[in-house]
Amino acid sequence: MANDNTAAPQQPGVPNDVKPAAPNMPAADLGTPAAAPSLKKPASIGELFATLSTQITSLIRGEIELTKAKATAYASRMGMGIGLLGAAGLLGLYLLGWIFHTIELALALVLPAWAASLIVVAILLLIILVLALLGKNAVDKARLTTPDPKSGLEASVEALKKGLRHE
Repeated sequence: MANDNTAAPQQPGVPNDVKPAAPNMPAADLGTPAAAPSLKKPASIGELFATLSTQITSLIRGEIELTKAKATAYASRMGMGIGLLGAAGLLGLYLLGWIFHTIELALALVLPAWAASLIVVAILLLIILVLALLGKNAVDKARLTTPDPKSGLEASVEALKKGLRHE
């Protein structure tokens, strides 16, 4: 008798010439009375919901951490940009002062120094007055369009009362 080690051992109730249809089929489908003990029982609905809730919670926490990191990077970049714009604005104001000083010096070549200074001051005063009047008009127009939620609410309540009376 030849002993063949490559042959599969015979299972009780299954002839040697019957082979499984697919290698991934569980043993219960091969005609054995009990399923293989290594197979896990499918998760219950409660376990699936618990897993889902845990995954959603960790996903939300991860998104919050990512948003915090992005906000921190955004704030640092914005801080840098705002600081640079502030410095540019301040230097722009100094530049404006130097421009008016240069105009004063140019006028001082043809007029006395006090007259040149007086002319530059008068020009600056005129510019300031025009800008102040334009600003006051803009504020007055903005006050006309100030939202009044109280009147809107009162109108809605009155309309609701009218609607209820007619029915």
